[in-house]
Amino acid sequence: MIFADLHIHIGQSLDGKYVKITGAKTLTLPNILEVARDVKGLSLVGIVDSHSMGVQQDFKTLLASGDLRPLSTGGYAAHGVTVIPGHEIELQVGEGYAHFLAYFPYIEQVGKYVGSIKNSIKNWQLSTQRGFLPFELWLEAVNRAEGIWFPAHVFTPHKGIYGNCCRRLREVLPILPNAIEIGLSADLSMAESISELESVVMFSNSDAHSLPNIAREYNSFAHTDPSFGGLLDLIQSKTKTGVRNYGLPPRVGKYHRTYCLNCENVVKSNPPMLACPDCGSRHVVMGVLDRLVSIADRPMGKHNVSTYVHQVPLRQLPGIGPKMYERLLKAFGTEMDILHFIDEEELRPIAGEKVAAWIIKARYGELKVEAGGGGLFGRVVDILSLPVE
Repeated sequence: MIFADLHIHIGQSLDGKYVKITGAKTLTLPNILEVARDVKGLSLVGIVDSHSMGVQQDFKTLLASGDLRPLSTGGYAAHGVTVIPGHEIELQVGEGYAHFLAYFPYIEQVGKYVGSIKNSIKNWQLSTQRGFLPFELWLEAVNRAEGIWFPAHVFTPHKGIYGNCCRRLREVLPILPNAIEIGLSADLSMAESISELESVVMFSNSDAHSLPNIAREYNSFAHTDPSFGGLLDLIQSKTKTGVRNYGLPPRVGKYHRTYCLNCENVVKSNPPMLACPDCGSRHVVMGVLDRLVSIADRPMGKHNVSTYVHQVPLRQLPGIGPKMYERLLKAFGTEMDILHFIDEEELRPIAGEKVAAWIIKARYGELKVEAGGGGLFGRVVDILSLPVE
């Protein structure tokens, strides 16, 4: 089984220069590859700051040392994990701004892409900068560099294309993408309430700004080569059933419900809430659920655990502090091993009954959570009666 997280940022390049200002300094390319492989258990990662001059040099340094090896089908092998270089960019579409992701087979194509739109971005060292060019010209640059693209975290109020720019992609894009990134605070059943996404491949990714947040949301692929070529085939063929998503329960997401900036409270009335029911203020951060209910053209279905699993990361489960986390990794390997493959009977002697039960609940999407909103994450509230060991 291939586990993939296609949206990981770089905090600093190896020359010590910042890339993602809000990213951790430890979020370097070598550290990401080590943690993704040896701690998280991922097979495929996408680095969305590969446009950065410093990060491009980091790729070349690791290639020279043999720590990266180009694959014939695109991407780089890194001692057991494949890395695909990519770029997240902010572009104006319609009357708003949205984030888009592009991926390329090799760092040479990234350089070609950067060169073709170099004058449209003010600082190519930094992450997720605004591109001052029409969407159509950006798309041409991606295609000329043999890249693939799709909109990022599409439903969030912060630079998500549905959350910030439009009710339908057809209103603002010249062509529909073959894929989207769902983003935090939403899931597959919510996304499928918009009919134009019926045949679109949907990904869940971490958008990690720190090493521990890698794979807080991720995907598993069936019958897919862990390479750029495999990802390209998956997207171009619109093999939606080939992707299984593992995402935070939407209620945990920090933009799930509308948040009143006046009362400083998450709105709890039935969606859609476009204003605060307590003070009447429209000075709110629109929640993903509220926005989707207001623009959906068909009912939201019940989520199918065979295609989308509500899963809380291992370190965020009750009873798993730093010592327990290290004990679990030492006994069983990676987070993917623990979350997917280790039987409850094997877990109990190491984790105790209560923590073992939490892990199994996470595996099958059975956690109960309190809703987040306005930039505040929700939390797991389901309480088990057994004591933590």
